Amino acid sequence: MLVELLLSALPVALPQEGDDPVGRATIYHLDSIETLNGDALSNASILVRDGIIERIGASLMVPEHAKVVDLRGTGATAMPPLVVSHASFFPSESRGRGRYGQYRAVDAVHPDEESLQELRELGVLFVGVDPPGSGIPGRTSVLRSDSKNFLDDAVVRDLHLKLSIDMSKTAKELLRKALEDGDKAIEKEKKAFVDWEKARKEWKEKQEAKKKAEAEAAKNGKAEDKPATSAQEGKGGNGDKGKNGDGKEEKAPSETFEAPKMDPSLTPIVEWIRKERVAHIWLDSPGEWLHWKEIIGERELAWEVVLYHTTSTNFHEVVEDIAKSGVRVYAPSRISFLPSTRVRNNLPLVLTQAGVKNLVLMPTSPNNVQAVKDWRVGLSDLVREGLDRNAVLKAISIEPAKAIGQEETVAPLTAGGPATFVITDGDPLNPFSEVVYMVASGEVLYDREKDKEN
Repeated sequence: MLVELLLSALPVALPQEGDDPVGRATIYHLDSIETLNGDALSNASILVRDGIIERIGASLMVPEHAKVVDLRGTGATAMPPLVVSHASFFPSESRGRGRYGQYRAVDAVHPDEESLQELRELGVLFVGVDPPGSGIPGRTSVLRSDSKNFLDDAVVRDLHLKLSIDMSKTAKELLRKALEDGDKAIEKEKKAFVDWEKARKEWKEKQEAKKKAEAEAAKNGKAEDKPATSAQEGKGGNGDKGKNGDGKEEKAPSETFEAPKMDPSLTPIVEWIRKERVAHIWLDSPGEWLHWKEIIGERELAWEVVLYHTTSTNFHEVVEDIAKSGVRVYAPSRISFLPSTRVRNNLPLVLTQAGVKNLVLMPTSPNNVQAVKDWRVGLSDLVREGLDRNAVLKAISIEPAKAIGQEETVAPLTAGGPATFVITDGDPLNPFSEVVYMVASGEVLYDREKDKEN
């Protein structure tokens, strides 16, 4: 009786009535779970079945025949997997500054298995890959670290339009001219549509007039002698059915509108102006931010800002204006310094204090995998100097996942959600912690022990 009373007092999460579990379950016993959906859980477990987190919490009952992975006492901590929002460290073609909007990252990037394996070892599931070049180098793509062939396996082949600006007049004119050309292309298409509608209307009126004239002629017994309609007379008045004034057969306008052909490099710009696409604006100084604001003016477009700066930056001078814009902000995970000083500056903290709601933290450089390896060093510095720990964990997982459209895969850890998480052998923000497992939709993509054996 005493045992039954004790068991009934345990906080056990049971399936709802009517649930009919299928497939073999796996239960992970852990020291901590960073759910990112509230407080972290201590000495808790995750029960996975059919790619879904069936139950999560303390003192879960182990289903019969379930596979048990007991990592308690090792510092094991689970959280959603990491997402690198911007990367250009895969071998790719080189491209200078120009208007290359027709290209996608997937067309130029060639990831090698060694780099992908390194990403899995670091707990990275998704990578937003940038096209090479500057100015308007093209559109981003999204890669999973377990991809076998990027060209075929890209999760998203065509996503954000990448734009970069610097303090030169040439850089400003490149973006300004692209927007002007986009406006002209849209106006040309609008005019073509109006002309098509007019032609269709006139054609229909002409056909109705013909039918009416033929019916009238038939009624009067003169079907063989059809009078010319006023519409035909206006085309030459020869009275020949379906022919214009020079005797050639008239061709009906297309039943569907066909837009004028457009320069492929301009198409994504037009899509952006029409709010069909989001642009990522790369900046590395407050001056470039001011130039960007001058270029965009009063336009209402969908864009996000990528702050790409070195260890020295004075972006703090424009953070209020950046926050006021309400856009998603991507920032390097580093403590920087004010220019020509040793005054430390926690820019991500300053951004959140200014009101930035959607913050994504990137490795300090998009150009090499080593920056991803060093990522947690910078992240731990940001937390130590005041940035909220939970905000940091979200900014390297679920926030960048939202930014690349993968929020249904990388999400807070909760019952009914996707069984997609990484398990580290300590605090995920501790630079010395290593990834033990990476699980995606219930499938183990990385197992440190098995990998060592191989």
